[in-house]
Amino acid sequence: MTRRPTNARRTLGNRKSRMAVLVLASGLSIGAAWGQSLPPDYGEGLRWHQRAAEAGLVEAQYRLALFHETGIKTEPDQAAARYWYERAAEQGHLLSQFKLATLLQTGTGGPADPAGAVRWYRAAADRGLPQAQYNLATLLERGQGAEADPAMAATLYEAAARAGISEAAPQLAVLLIDGRGIAQDRVRALAWLILAADDAVPGAASLRDQLTAELGPTGWSDAVARASAIRSP
Repeated sequence: MTRRPTNARRTLGNRKSRMAVLVLASGLSIGAAWGQSLPPDYGEGLRWHQRAAEAGLVEAQYRLALFHETGIKTEPDQAAARYWYERAAEQGHLLSQFKLATLLQTGTGGPADPAGAVRWYRAAADRGLPQAQYNLATLLERGQGAEADPAMAATLYEAAARAGISEAAPQLAVLLIDGRGIAQDRVRALAWLILAADDAVPGAASLRDQLTAELGPTGWSDAVARASAIRSP
């Protein structure tokens, strides 16, 4: 059941006190409270995480949301997870912004909210989280939750691909092949497909081979050189 904040912020006092509660909650969860090795008390750990979260401690809000989402230390409660991720996201917690966006996109723990997903993916993407950049790109390319923006999608796909999100490379390649949102560049597209195929991204090898046949040996050589430059900037 989703619990809303009560007067815990007032009763727990200042930030130092709230941090002490979080330390206690963590210790109880792993069996190391009060400087002793004890059996973990997940129920008490969860209760103190709840108190710290209600008091506004962002890390406690994130952990509590994670506990509810995964069912660690408690029964899964996706609505509670969504609620506490949102509280932490509003305080600028990066992973909470991303996790909230995924729940809003999939309609987990409440109604689907594509516009909300775009908002929170964008918040995390702007701070450089590669998976958020990729997920936001997919929504913007399709026009889900916001007006279609293939140019921004291409920018985000490239940022994500360069950061190691292999699935972004063939998505960028398709935009380069079509010249959609970005200047058409089939050799550059092939370079990204070479990298994606090397990472065993499904479908990348087939598209790589098709484009290689169309561009011929010269195009292949140029693409290999570009792929090498991307690998070692």
